[in-house]
Amino acid sequence: MNKEILKNQLDLAALVRTHRLQAGPKGGKMTAHMLAEMAGVSRDTIFRIERGEDVSFATAMRVLRVFGLGLNAAPVQWPTLETAKTYFKTP
Repeated sequence: MNKEILKNQLDLAALVRTHRLQAGPKGGKMTAHMLAEMAGVSRDTIFRIERGEDVSFATAMRVLRVFGLGLNAAPVQWPTLETAKTYFKTP
């Protein structure tokens, strides 16, 4: 089983978008309207999620449940200050 680690809203956005585009009839894409109806949220909410905007935890869970997904807390390796300085170092 492939486990996605969601560290922020952009990770959630990518996960929802990927599943929506693969979950339609005959392997085609599911529309945002279809997903919204199945999750009991508005189409605009689906677009907000897919743009990486903030939504409530309950709303995110409603959308994830449509795809049979839940959340599992796991330790995440965050970058250190030194790593960040190296990454953003200007030439």
